[in-house]
Amino acid sequence: MKTAINLRHLRVFIAVAEAGNFTRAAEQLLLSQSSLTVTMRQLEEDLGVTLLNRTTRQVQMTADGEKFLGHARHVVEEFDRMISAMHLSASQLGGIVRVAVLPSVAIRLLPPIMKQFHDANPDTRIVLRDDNARGLHRQIRENEVDFGISNMWHDYPELEYVPLTRDRVGVVCRRDDPLTKKKGAISWHDLDPEKLFIMASDTGVYTTLKERPELDNLLATPAGEVLVMVTLLEMARAGLGVTVLPELAKPSDIDSDLVFLPLVNPVVERKLCLIRRRNEPLSTGARKVWEALRGRIPKVIETI
Repeated sequence: MKTAINLRHLRVFIAVAEAGNFTRAAEQLLLSQSSLTVTMRQLEEDLGVTLLNRTTRQVQMTADGEKFLGHARHVVEEFDRMISAMHLSASQLGGIVRVAVLPSVAIRLLPPIMKQFHDANPDTRIVLRDDNARGLHRQIRENEVDFGISNMWHDYPELEYVPLTRDRVGVVCRRDDPLTKKKGAISWHDLDPEKLFIMASDTGVYTTLKERPELDNLLATPAGEVLVMVTLLEMARAGLGVTVLPELAKPSDIDSDLVFLPLVNPVVERKLCLIRRRNEPLSTGARKVWEALRGRIPKVIETI
């Protein structure tokens, strides 16, 4: 069945439905109101149904409009996703590979691997996009990058998680903190929740901790939740409390104020993975970078 409906009609309908007003929708789409009105009339005439009930101040969707809105959104989103994928593919032909990565991984693991890869593959440029776990998963799902490196923030069925390495969690505190004077291993039970600062729920560190039910009481009322890791370290440096972080995020050896101490009972590890869109082949360049990271990261982490 032939139809004159195109993406313009669908975008106009979605904008009007979401704005609830022809004037606001026209402003958002940078169209004249008369042009928008004509486009909506064409859509309804071609479909043979009324999608919107108009009043002087607002529009309301009919039952047919409500039903059609979901389909229209799906078609537009799939089209936009396809165009993004083609743009990404075109950039990959030019040797650009985009990788979303956790900041701690980017800082501690990737520099020597990227240097070695660049020396062997000078025509391939790796673009890193550091983000927390939530943002990283969004970038992968929305086709903004080829793949990413993180622990599992949420088990999305459309993503594939390939185990890479493990990263033990410990406490970070000042060198003069009482915990550093304790004999033997430090347990989670030795931490005071009123002096414990933790990473916010958008982060992979938080997800790692919440996977252990035995830590629920400790994490229920922390001294604070922080999104940026540097802020946690400064809280500890100021003596306001302590924090818990994976070993890759621990202070550098030249930091004279802070120390990283592994925790036991339980031993908690962040499980880092290579993450990609399931059933979607990587470009030649992205596959090379994927394999290089998969082979080298476990070896690099052994030297830290």
